[in-house]
Amino acid sequence: MSSIETIGGRRLSRVPAFGSLFAFLLRKVAGWRRTAQTRRQLLELSDAALEDLGLTAEAARQEAERPFWDTRGETWRRFR
Repeated sequence: MSSIETIGGRRLSRVPAFGSLFAFLLRKVAGWRRTAQTRRQLLELSDAALEDLGLTAEAARQEAERPFWDTRGETWRRFR
């Protein structure tokens, strides 16, 4: 048996294929850019718009100050 087999059409390997790892990294960078952009946009919202979202100006400022990589629900173990 080889180290790579297919079971039910799914490829098994200890190391993810380079293509899937590259695609994963591209998705991560794109997500980080979106996070940074939306956090900057929070600072531009009016008090009325923040109220509609259920946020205070202080909560929006705190969220905007978080680093772009600090996101909830990180899934670093997924290379699909």
